[in-house]
Amino acid sequence: MGLLLLVWALRLPSLFPPSHHPDEALYGYWGLCIGQGHDPWLSREVVDKPPLPLYVLAGSQLLFGGTTIALRLPGLAAGLLLVPLTGALGRALYRERAVGFIAAVVVGLSPFAIVFSSTGFPDPAMVAFGAAACLAAVGGRPSWAGVLAALSFAAKQTGLVWLPLSLLLLIFLPDSSGKGWSLFRDYVACWALVVGLVFAWDGVRVLHGAGRFWQASVVGYGGLRLIWAQELLPRLQAWLGLMRYLFASSVVNALLVASLPALVMSAAVRSPRGREAVADVLLVSFVVAYGLLKWLVAFPVWDRYLLPLVPVLAVALARSVQWLANRIGLETAWPKLVVTGLLVAVLARPAVAASVGQYPIGRERAFYDGFDEVISFLAQRPAGSVVYHHWLGWHYRYGLWDAPVHLSYWPNPIWMARDVQAFGEKEPRFVAFPGWESSARLERYLHDVGYTLNPVLTVEDDDRAVKFILYQVAPLRD
Repeated sequence: MGLLLLVWALRLPSLFPPSHHPDEALYGYWGLCIGQGHDPWLSREVVDKPPLPLYVLAGSQLLFGGTTIALRLPGLAAGLLLVPLTGALGRALYRERAVGFIAAVVVGLSPFAIVFSSTGFPDPAMVAFGAAACLAAVGGRPSWAGVLAALSFAAKQTGLVWLPLSLLLLIFLPDSSGKGWSLFRDYVACWALVVGLVFAWDGVRVLHGAGRFWQASVVGYGGLRLIWAQELLPRLQAWLGLMRYLFASSVVNALLVASLPALVMSAAVRSPRGREAVADVLLVSFVVAYGLLKWLVAFPVWDRYLLPLVPVLAVALARSVQWLANRIGLETAWPKLVVTGLLVAVLARPAVAASVGQYPIGRERAFYDGFDEVISFLAQRPAGSVVYHHWLGWHYRYGLWDAPVHLSYWPNPIWMARDVQAFGEKEPRFVAFPGWESSARLERYLHDVGYTLNPVLTVEDDDRAVKFILYQVAPLRD
C-alpha cells in the first residue's frame, strides 16, 4: 500500500497541466461525441483507434465533465494497476515474493511509466491489459488470458504484441493446467470473441458510412513497410536514445544489458530446463522481438511506443537480482531487501525528475502550454463568433465543444481573405497564430480586401517568448 501511494503521488503532477497533446485533444473530442450523443458510433470521424479507450473516456467525461482530469483519469488508473500486476506476474513466474516486489518497485519508479500514466493516451490501458493477460496465462487460466489479451488489442492495435507472449506462457509453463490443445483452444476462442466484437463495432461504423479504423491507422502511420537501408542506423540511434529513459539510470541499464544475455545463456546450458529458464527465455525474446519490430518496421519513433517494454524489463530486472543473489549464495531475505533498497535509492531521483517533467519524454504537450488561455478567451466570445483555424484544430474542437462559436478551417490566406471579404461584417472573427508561425502573409491578403489583424491576446512563456497570438479580424481604419 505504501508503494502504491508513492506511485500515485509521483503520477499526480502530470494529471493537472491544462495543456494537451494533439492526440489527447482528439481523443477527448471523440469521447464527447460519444458521451453527449452527438456521434455515438463515431461514424462521422476518421477514427484510427479501437473502441475501448474511447468509450471508457466517454464514461469518465460523463462522470467528471469534459475536464482535463476526466481525460487523463483512465490512464492514471491503468498506470496504477500496472504496478501490482507486474509484481504479481514476477512472483507467479519465479515463485518468489522478492522477485514480485522488486518488479513492482521498478515499474512503479520507471520514468516512462510515470510520464505516460497520467495522459489521455490508450497506451497505459493497452500495457496493463497485456500484463494482466500474461498473469492469467501463468496462472493457467486460458479463457481469462484470451479475454485480457484481446482487451489489450481493443485498447490499441499494438496490443497484438501481447498475444504471442501470453499464449507461450500459457502453453510452456508447467503450472498451466490442462493439455496444450485445450489451453490453446480456450485461449483463442475467448480472444477471437472479444476481437470479433471490436470488428463488429467497426462494421456498424462502416454501415453508417465511416472508414475502417484499421485502414485509417495504417494510413496514419504513413503505410507500414520495412525500413530502407539508409534508415537502419538513424532509427537504431533514435530508439536507443529513448530507451535509456525507460529507467533513466546508468546502473539499472548496465545491469539489464549484462544480465539479460546471461539469463539466456544460463537457460540454454541448463539441463533439465525448469520453469524459470523457460520464463527467462520468453521474457528476453519478447524484449528483443519488440525492439526489432519497432526498429525494422517503419513505425514513427515515438517515445510512448516503448511503454510495453517497461513491465517486462522490470520483471527481468527482478529476476536478474534473484539469479545473481542465488549465484553468489545470498538466498536469504535480508540481502534481497538490501538490494531492493539500493534499487529504490538508484531509481528515486529519476522518478522524481520524471514526475516534474525534466526528461525529454512525453514533452510534446509542453509545446501547447498556454493555449488553454486562448480557448478560455474564445469560449467567452458572443454567440456566432467565427474562429478560423489552420493549426491546432483538434484542440479547438475539444476545448470549444460547448462554446457558442463557429469553427472554420482556412486552407490558405487567399481563401480566408475571400471569406472575410464576403462575410466579415456579420460576426466577430478571430484567428490564432502559434509563435512559430508568422501572420505577415495573411495580413497582406486581408489588407487587399480592406481588413487587418488586431492582436487581442498574447500568451508568453516564462522566458517572455511568444507562444500564441490571438487576433481579431477588423476593417481597416480610414
